[in-house]
Amino acid sequence: MRKEKRAIRDKAAIESLLRSCRTMQLGLWDGREPYVVTVNFGYEDGAVYFHSALEGRKMDCIRANGLVSFVAVAESELIREDLPCGFTTHYKSVSGFGHGHVLDDPADKAAGLAVIMRHHDGPETGFDARVLERTAVVRVVLRDLIGKVNPAFSGDPQV
Repeated sequence: MRKEKRAIRDKAAIESLLRSCRTMQLGLWDGREPYVVTVNFGYEDGAVYFHSALEGRKMDCIRANGLVSFVAVAESELIREDLPCGFTTHYKSVSGFGHGHVLDDPADKAAGLAVIMRHHDGPETGFDARVLERTAVVRVVLRDLIGKVNPAFSGDPQV
């Protein structure tokens, strides 16, 4: 990170910040060009879960190579100044990199959906078997999780 003073180093603080986010922008690679899409998600035990239709560009990318990057923004505010280059944005965000795996077993899919629902304070059981059949659930095992804040982080893990 170029501006180290903006880094959040405390892993628990980064995870707490990620849990406060409701959506993330996934960066995927189809072998020819990048593809970015917004998804709702759940985070638990070093993995991000999201759901999708069984077919489509998002799933084609995951099946092709599984490469995933993301950014989730917890807070964002544009700060205006009189001069155009004086504008900035105050924010708290988490980004990460990992590898996505499509969950095939209905029990694994239900468990992944439960993580997503728990993240959003929703019901975690009672998934209809017909819905599970036509829903893709992806588990992204994270290798890097990065927290960033502007204005610069003061060292207080309660971001």
